Amino acid sequence: MTSRAIAATLLAALVVITSGCGSDGGAATPQDSTPECTGGVLEADLQAEPLSGPGVDPATGALRPAPEGSSYTISSTYGIPRPGDAVMQRYVQMFGAIQAQLASQRGLVAMQLAQSSSCGSGRTLAVWESTEAMYEFVMSPAHLEAMNAVDELVEPNYAVTHWETARADEMTLEEGVRRIKTSEAAAR
Repeated sequence: MTSRAIAATLLAALVVITSGCGSDGGAATPQDSTPECTGGVLEADLQAEPLSGPGVDPATGALRPAPEGSSYTISSTYGIPRPGDAVMQRYVQMFGAIQAQLASQRGLVAMQLAQSSSCGSGRTLAVWESTEAMYEFVMSPAHLEAMNAVDELVEPNYAVTHWETARADEMTLEEGVRRIKTSEAAAR
């Protein structure tokens, strides 16, 4: 994996924690880049890490279902890092604090990171016990600092959305792409 690909994955993780998690109602920024390299198009070479977190069954790697009668809040992000060593240095500085926060964050069920070498992009999928738990993280000091730096670190075509579901087939990177595409269309 190249340093740019690593940066893309890490910066997409930063986007999940910096953007405030918009809803399907138009939080995505319209894309100005190559049509194949946008939040609403699944990259052909997307390489995803397995889901990880306290809600993942260690024996199967599958996400445990939401408790009976409830749902999870899912957030999905897309981003391309701005070029330059200074960006990467600032990102690494911020991400350390964010990783520490996520490691102890109440309500984070699972997370998945993915990257595309051809687009230089990264994606995230986060599963939360509730929307309130997600916003508790959004308002944490580490996240607030990162929110203030997102425009410095990520190209303006980044996208973020969130939704609630109990259906396992709606807790995927592919579903995130579909919802970002819907948000992009609504924003045009």
